[in-house]
Amino acid sequence: MTDNFGARLRHERERRQIALRSIAESTKIGIALLDGLERNDVSRWPSGIYRKSFVREYARAIGVEPETVVREFTELYPDPQEAIPPVPDAPPGGTARPAVKPPPQIRPILLTVNLAGAPFTKSQFLRDIRKRWAAAACDAAVSCLVALCAFAAVGHFWTPLGVSMLCYYAVGILLLGNTPGVCLFAPDEKQ
Repeated sequence: MTDNFGARLRHERERRQIALRSIAESTKIGIALLDGLERNDVSRWPSGIYRKSFVREYARAIGVEPETVVREFTELYPDPQEAIPPVPDAPPGGTARPAVKPPPQIRPILLTVNLAGAPFTKSQFLRDIRKRWAAAACDAAVSCLVALCAFAAVGHFWTPLGVSMLCYYAVGILLLGNTPGVCLFAPDEKQ
């Protein structure tokens, strides 16, 4: 048996008479990647968690100890994302080498959500459920009152109700920035 990592894996696979295509189909790893691994060409291999996971699945498929193979693989072919370049020492004689630019660091994105404001104008948001019900009842009562007045005059109830509700909410939001019921029951901002 040879000391070559990829050749040893290929030897184990062939010794157990396992086709590379069947490993590719069962593990869902591209056959080109597996062939590259057996030729010690991991230039097209992914980085990150997939790298170790692919090697682990290949080792299981050929029937060898996965963790041993993964450990040897990571020693021979370190992940480019995890590799840290060595810091050069200053040469003797006091002349300093040019500074090596450190690799760019990935910074997390911080997202702040402001829940203090309201989706409507100037914090007119009802947090108390009783005030919400009161505002909805007020808005519904006004719409129904207008519809009842129209019913007395026209003789139809549902069409005037729909028109009165549409107008009530549209005009209320245009003029007040919210429904009149919410504006009535919203806490006073000056307090």
